[in-house]
Amino acid sequence: MHSKRLVSTALTLLFALSLVMAACGDNTATTAPATTAASAATTAAGAATTAAGAATTAAASTTAAAGAATTAAASGGKKVSGEISVYLNAYYDPTADKETADLMTSIAKEYETAHPGTKINLVAAVPAGTDLEAWLAARMAANQSPDIMWQQFGTRNQRASTWWVPLNQYLNAPNPYIAAGTPGHDKWSDSLPDYVLSQTKAADGNWYQVSLDWVETGLYYNKDLFAKAGVDPTSWKSWGEFVTDMQKVKSATNVNPLGMFIAQQGWSNWWWVDDMLLTANWADKANDFYLDKYKTADATRQLNPEEVAKAIIDGKLNATDARMDNYLKMSKDYYSLLPSDANSIPNLDELDPLFYTGKVASVWTGTWKNKPYEKNIPFNYGVAYLPPFTKADAPGATGSAYRVGGPSSAGQYGIAQSAVKAGKLDLALDFLQFISAPQNFGRLAQTFGGYIPMVKGSQTGQVMQGFTKISQLPERLFNDPDNRLSVESGNQWSQAMQAFFLGQTDVAATKTKLQEIWMNGAKQLCTTQKYDWCK
Repeated sequence: MHSKRLVSTALTLLFALSLVMAACGDNTATTAPATTAASAATTAAGAATTAAGAATTAAASTTAAAGAATTAAASGGKKVSGEISVYLNAYYDPTADKETADLMTSIAKEYETAHPGTKINLVAAVPAGTDLEAWLAARMAANQSPDIMWQQFGTRNQRASTWWVPLNQYLNAPNPYIAAGTPGHDKWSDSLPDYVLSQTKAADGNWYQVSLDWVETGLYYNKDLFAKAGVDPTSWKSWGEFVTDMQKVKSATNVNPLGMFIAQQGWSNWWWVDDMLLTANWADKANDFYLDKYKTADATRQLNPEEVAKAIIDGKLNATDARMDNYLKMSKDYYSLLPSDANSIPNLDELDPLFYTGKVASVWTGTWKNKPYEKNIPFNYGVAYLPPFTKADAPGATGSAYRVGGPSSAGQYGIAQSAVKAGKLDLALDFLQFISAPQNFGRLAQTFGGYIPMVKGSQTGQVMQGFTKISQLPERLFNDPDNRLSVESGNQWSQAMQAFFLGQTDVAATKTKLQEIWMNGAKQLCTTQKYDWCK
């Protein structure tokens, strides 16, 4: 990558392979960052190849996308009528991306034309910085949620059937909008990769959404500033080298080396590094944490909430362990690279102006920034990533870096229980099947250009450069704090770590607090899920 122009040349390779991360798990309204990656993905390289292959295989069947969509609409589905509201996150954001929004409007019109007596009301994505969880909770309480709604799968799975309709019986049935002979026609779930289904399954055994796309993340960096410091971010061999070089960037340029933000409540991209640092320090214990009933062919995968809870209650995962001293040291070293006001930056999008104007030398974000970065960055930039974690960095490390990406992007859709109460389930389900068909969702993903479609039979389209190697990294062991045990324990974890970063608590007090958060969260999960091993 020698220039901004080259950044778009490798785009195609990038996302085709980038179907391997959580991230971003973000419930703050922004362009659906990813925080989680496929826990059951084959190795990252294999998963990426599988996804790219699935998309490529389908390309032949989606040449005339618009025509195919109309044909599918006319030939599939049951007789339905009525009116529903649909919230599709970045795939319907007229303010930020009129092109994709216009396409989605056309797809909805195609459906209405094929189904007289139906009305699809598309709900625009809420403004960046909106607390989407609070926004949605208020509407759920009033039975006024959009009938089809986006939410990060980890959070959705915790809300479960209180908010969402279990989709298992429908996923096991045909999707009439998928052409005969294409995976998903006879059984809807066959249209999605197994590793996506495995990761997005709730603790109670249900699927509350379909996850139709995939995201990757990486370090976008200002080549000029890094060159001034004599630092090549593509050559890092260890965490220690990364920290030292980023400090060089700060000294040589008087610019904060890394743009990130930290929130006391809800998601922030700091969660990504928190996932990584916990993983690095506990990686050698992964097999002690995994439960046999969740075993897959993958050497590494994310722990699900039950596994985290059991490891805590069994005493295998303990925040008072000496490993956590190193975790806290690494976390504070990383915090020193961030802007001094990282705790007051409101959301991910607010990092963009800092990066564009050279006030931060790099920013950790995701492939959904493809279009705006290519359009707005006035300097040469590249994409790098965090280096492997060595034994010198963390005694529990296994010599690997870990990706932060996965089925946690804009295409995560479920049906609200309020739709059932209003007699809208049949229409909501039928339209969800319609937009999930490759000839429809594939068009959206191609036009948006920030995610790879997971629906078998979809064309991949142009994607972001620089992520090929990232997508080949193994899965991280720990998901984002809100997906480890609960949303509440995730917020408590963020607050405890902020207090540590700001010098309000020392190492010993922080470890005690983190253990309390873990144990309380694990016990609460036992209470709600009633696992057979719970004491």
